[in-house]
Amino acid sequence: MEILLLIPVLAFAAIYAVFREWLNAAQRRWLGELDLYKKRLAAYEELKRAVAPLRAEGQISQSDADRFARAMSDMRFLFDEDFVSFVSDLYGALVKKHALDTLFEKAAEYAHSPEDKALTEMAQRRSLELAGQITDGVDRDMPERMEKFMRPRPIV
Repeated sequence: MEILLLIPVLAFAAIYAVFREWLNAAQRRWLGELDLYKKRLAAYEELKRAVAPLRAEGQISQSDADRFARAMSDMRFLFDEDFVSFVSDLYGALVKKHALDTLFEKAAEYAHSPEDKALTEMAQRRSLELAGQITDGVDRDMPERMEKFMRPRPIV
C-alpha cells in the first residue's frame, strides 16, 4: 500500500525535476539571446557614432574610419556573411570618400583651369554620392537588414 502512494510522489518529483531543468535551460537560452541582442545593438550604435560626423559636417576623419573598422570587425561574430559583406561595402565607400575628400582638399589649391575645376566638381559630386550611400546604408538599410537578427527566437 505504501508503495502505491510512493509511486505518484516519485513520478511527481521526477516530472518536477525535468520541468525545473527545462526552465533553467530556457532561462539560459533567453539570457544568451539577450546578451547577443545587446552586443548586436552596441555594434550598430558604434557604426552610427562613427558616421555621425559625416551627417553633421559632410566629412569623415581617419579616426572615424578607424572607429567604423573596429565596430565592423566585431560584426563578423554577431551577424551572417551577407550582413558583414553589406557593412564591408559601406566601409569601402567610407574609405573612398575619405580619400577623395583628402585629395580634393589638396587639389583645390591648384585647380585653376576649367578642366581642373570640372574635375574637382565631379569629385565633389562623387563625394556627395558616397556620403549618401553611407548614411542611407547605416540609417535606412542596415536596420532593415538587422531586423531578422534582433527578433527573439521562440523558446522550445
